[in-house]
Amino acid sequence: MSTIATATDPLAGLAPDDVATEWERRGLDQLSDGELVALAAAHLSRPRRDPANSFVLHAPLELLARSALLPLVEPTQRDAARQRIAAVVAAYDQGAAATFADPPAGRVEPDLVAAVAGGDLDGIDRAAVTLAGTTTAAELVHRLTDVVLPSLAAAAHGAIFLYHLPRLAAASPPAATMVRGLLRELGRAPGWNLTWMDGRPPTGVPSGDLAARLLAPIDAGDPGSNFIYPTMDLVERVGLAADLLDAPTRGLAVADARRDLLRVAAWSMLQDDPSHAPYGWSHCLTMPQATLGVAAAATRPDRAVAVAATYVLGFRSTLGAVTLDPAWTPEPGARLEVDELITAGPRAAASAVWHADDAAYGALVRRLATNAARHHDAHLAKYTLACIDASRDDPGAGRLYLAAAAHLAGVWATADVAAV
Repeated sequence: MSTIATATDPLAGLAPDDVATEWERRGLDQLSDGELVALAAAHLSRPRRDPANSFVLHAPLELLARSALLPLVEPTQRDAARQRIAAVVAAYDQGAAATFADPPAGRVEPDLVAAVAGGDLDGIDRAAVTLAGTTTAAELVHRLTDVVLPSLAAAAHGAIFLYHLPRLAAASPPAATMVRGLLRELGRAPGWNLTWMDGRPPTGVPSGDLAARLLAPIDAGDPGSNFIYPTMDLVERVGLAADLLDAPTRGLAVADARRDLLRVAAWSMLQDDPSHAPYGWSHCLTMPQATLGVAAAATRPDRAVAVAATYVLGFRSTLGAVTLDPAWTPEPGARLEVDELITAGPRAAASAVWHADDAAYGALVRRLATNAARHHDAHLAKYTLACIDASRDDPGAGRLYLAAAAHLAGVWATADVAAV
């Protein structure tokens, strides 16, 4: 499925800078959304030989997010949003010489769990190809959730892939094969796991307010970098995760955990240090949301709650600079037209969404989705989709999440994010 046939593949050999000029000549404009996404997934399904950098790791997740945003994109901007998908593939293919070939047929499929634990990259790849080709998207999620859930390898992004895969699989069966790269990254660091919740009973009665314990940043020490593994490993290693999170997460319902954790994450985007908006605060929401989104597929859903809470604690304790106020609201600002929303800056954009009339709400959501679908950054695409999902799942805080999405869009539009 992942073999690229140049003669029949309009994405083959496409250079990132040539996407716009080649779009019609190659007939890419004639593909349906489903056809374009399936073709893109076939390219992204072949993993790299070397450890994944941020772009390679995010490329399948970016495709999942961008494809989910497409139905919300303003009609006049659909070509630009679709071309962004092609640009991701073109950039990924620049490293095609370093990709890992399809595993040979006829060899015995190894046990995936044992292969990941043993760091057997070839075995992982054979098992992943077989599994993706013989299961539905829902079955794949159930088979992989327990493997992915505690792992901090692949920047702990495995749950994001599983969370978004089912919404794409109907239009793009090859999408499941993109799991190959993710699982290989887990096999490169099989010991990078959260374990503080291991050994406790699966049921209980929560004690204490989970959200309240995460409002004020508690210094966990210096993780050495702001990457995911050292951050989350630190809060587990120094005992902060167990001390703060054990009591309030015991027996806590997934829906309650989602409400508490994602609201804290959105408050962090809107109230805390804006220099961490593009990556730290965006991950603070996308990672726990996805972890809780696949909790039903886990043997122990309570472990998903503990992992998701650890993510929020990790970001709050290493990046947080202020105590969050759950009653905070942005000051009303100048009334913005829809086309002014993004360029007005993060505070003005967040305020405009928060205080918008109900009649204007749909247009504002479409503007946010369109901006994210056209923008080059994978994190903005993932975060905007996550906020739209969160506003659906927690309608009582719908404006909070969409204001947070507007804030991040404003950060990207008005700041030199690369220098942050």
